[in-house]
Amino acid sequence: MHRRFVLAALAAPVVAASWPARGQAAPIRVLGTGAVAASTRDLAAAFTAAGGRAVAIATANAGVAARRLRDGEAADLMLNSATQVARLTADGLLDGTTTRELGRMLIGAAVRDGAPRPDISTEAALRAAILAAPTIAHSDPSTGATAGTHAARLIERLGIAEEMRARTLVFPGGGAAVQAVADGRAALALTQISEIIAVPGATLVGPLPDAAQLVTPYLGAVTARASDRDGALAFLAFLTGADGRARFRAAGFATA
Repeated sequence: MHRRFVLAALAAPVVAASWPARGQAAPIRVLGTGAVAASTRDLAAAFTAAGGRAVAIATANAGVAARRLRDGEAADLMLNSATQVARLTADGLLDGTTTRELGRMLIGAAVRDGAPRPDISTEAALRAAILAAPTIAHSDPSTGATAGTHAARLIERLGIAEEMRARTLVFPGGGAAVQAVADGRAALALTQISEIIAVPGATLVGPLPDAAQLVTPYLGAVTARASDRDGALAFLAFLTGADGRARFRAAGFATA
């Protein structure tokens, strides 16, 4: 059910980040993370179709998205991890009074469709599954990627960093890491469950066990430099309304 929902979402038209034609209102500019990308694009299409404004969405991992806002990239709405939103709010780049939770996400493991699903039900089983994989993939911790940072720290804590160093592929985002699994370039990916569900050709093995898990709340907040504050607030209300909560749940988020 989740896969069909996401495939429909990916087939929906996405508004490109470009200037509007004369007489048309500029799109609401959203800067978000890969964990919320598929859901946000699907909901943006629904928002526009229901009579709302066009939405232009740019995505990167959590750290890169935050850095792009700090570097002056124009955006009306930021969708990011709670950690990054708190930092950006403290630095005056987001309006904290507008912050709303989109949902909470777990990290999972992915294999290629049709491949055996390893046991990851305990931390010891997960350690064995990682060691058994010829190659693993995750997002790049050096850029501040949420799941990649956690995966690298987890592998270090499990005492297998040296063994896995030459067998680990890192990517700008979790979606690309999962794509490497779908393409057969890696045997196992560790990233946010929403990113796994969104990639055809990859299968979600399941969430990491509690002892190895990271629960990440994802939040939305209007930027302090928003040129379209009202539009950003309207789209954020849509994302956190009934339709938005249902879509995020279909992507694997826990929502209120």
